[in-house]
Order: sequence, then C-alpha cells, then structure tokens
Amino acid sequence: MPVAERLRVGIVGVGNIAAIAQLPTLADRDDIELAAVVTRKPDPSPLLKRWPFEAAYGTVEQMVESTPLDAVFVLTPRHQHVAAVEHCLNAGLDVFCEKPLATKAEDAVRLADLAEARSRILMVGLNRRFAPVYEEGKAAFGREGAAFCVAQKNRDGSEFRATFENSIHMVDLLRWYCGGSPVAVTASAIAPDQWQEDGVSALVQFDNGHSGMLVAARNAGRWEEKLDAYGSGASVYIEAPDRLMISREGGTSLREMRNEAYGWSTATKSFGFARAVEHFIDRVRDRAEPLTSGREAALTQLLLDQILRAAGLPTEEDPGREWVSHSQQ
Repeated sequence: MPVAERLRVGIVGVGNIAAIAQLPTLADRDDIELAAVVTRKPDPSPLLKRWPFEAAYGTVEQMVESTPLDAVFVLTPRHQHVAAVEHCLNAGLDVFCEKPLATKAEDAVRLADLAEARSRILMVGLNRRFAPVYEEGKAAFGREGAAFCVAQKNRDGSEFRATFENSIHMVDLLRWYCGGSPVAVTASAIAPDQWQEDGVSALVQFDNGHSGMLVAARNAGRWEEKLDAYGSGASVYIEAPDRLMISREGGTSLREMRNEAYGWSTATKSFGFARAVEHFIDRVRDRAEPLTSGREAALTQLLLDQILRAAGLPTEEDPGREWVSHSQQ
C-alpha cells in the first residue's frame, strides 16, 4: 500500500492487554504506521525494539505536539482515560479507548459530546460485540432483539470495583441484545467491602418490554462467561468465547470454535479484540459511526451506574485504590 494511504497511529500505554490484543493486530497491518508511543519507562529502547514505533514520548501532549498522527489508541488504566482522550479529540485526532471510557458516567457523556462536536471518531473497546459467538447469537433475533437475556461473568476472586471493571462487558451485551432504553433497574450485591464486592445480580427492564438479567459472581468456583437469550422463536446459548447453540422449532445448531492450543493469541480473535481494532480502522477511513462509539459506551456506563446504585455500591473511584488491570508501560 502506498505510504500516503497509511494511517499514522499513536499508542498511549503498552500494558498487558495492549501487548497481547491491540498491538499485534496493528503491527500485522500494512496500512498502519505505528508512529509513536507514550510510555512511562525511563528507557524506552526495549519497547522500540519489540514494536516498530518510530518514536517514544513521556506524555500525550509531547506526542501530539511532536508527531503527525491520524488516530490514537488510549490503552492506559481507566483513571487516565479522560485526560488522554480529551486532549487527542481537541487536537483533531480520532480515538480508540479501552473500556471503560471514563471512571464517571458524566465524563463519558462529556467525551461523547466532544467527539461529536469535533466531528471525530471515538470508539471504546467493548470488544464482546465483535466476538463471533456473540455476533452470531444476536443475529438470531433480527431487528426485534432478544425478549429475555441473561448475561453472566463469574470467577474466583475479587478485585477493586469488579462489577465496574469486568462486568461492563455483560451490561453492554444486555443493552445490545435487548435493545431499547432501560426504564427500571433492581439489583443486589454481596459486598463486605463496597469497593471490592463479591458479586452483583441485577434485573433491567427496557422500554420495548424486553428484560435483561446480570449475574456477576466473584466467589465462584471457576472463570466463566456465558449468555442465554430468548425471543422470536429462537433460543441462544453461549459459552464464551467458543461455543454457541441456537435452537428453533426446526432443530438445534451447535458451533464450537475450540482450538487445540488455546491462549491469548487465540482469545484475541475469539473475544473480538482484533475485530474491534479492524472496525475502528474502517470507521476512521469511512467516517461512519462505530458500533461501540463513545455515545454507545456512555449509555452502557449510565446503565451500569444505575445497577451499582440499585445494589448499594459506589459509582465513583475510591481515591488511592485505583485498580490497574491495564498497567501502563
């Protein structure tokens, strides 16, 4: 591809998820130039040897001022998202941000407003919408959507604001599968520590009459992510990331996508990480609205706030206790 047609991309933060999900996808594309990276490492030379970055900077401001860019990926811990996304949007750049878009729903709404005001593409890494099993499962219900949907993400062990950090994917899937806007939310939590809960369950009623249920246990015996949905004469059963069963009156179809060697390289595709990156690049080029736009992410975060409040959990961070699952490097 001619150099003039390549997109110059900047990366902010190269932590665990970035190194195994977004960066390999970007580095494999011949229409992308990894123009710059923002890193906190005093010596960025090992990073520049591993990935084909042209330059490294200590701050977002330095990178944007010094390097011509078309788009930026913000892949830092969540409490650093707002400042980086806001600066890049104001600089006229398109932005892909890891989920969640912000630590507060009002900031997520504000960033969505800013992207629209600046005519910029803003997409959030709610990658489950791009996972093959979830895509195919949703297609079974057509435009009407699922009348009933139960989304679960359970695991052994808790972490800081578990429902906010991990279960936001399942809340987003409930919105996507059921459609409509939430009109009533009930929820309960097991939370000896309100910022480090053992689990949450919630029931969401949407204005189109559809219902969604969330189960997010952090005291389970094993890691699991699954979704059951019903409506339009179809039943869908998903065990993420690789098992999908669809039943209708005429019979049942089963799709299994297990690979012999399972690992993060496989999960990058099966959980939708790679497709999310590709979707963003396509939207930068055609200027259409992303499936997981800043606006969609803000709406999901507003629903998540309703669930947290209904369960008696805080909707804000506990200063000094930020969980850094996407540790910046």
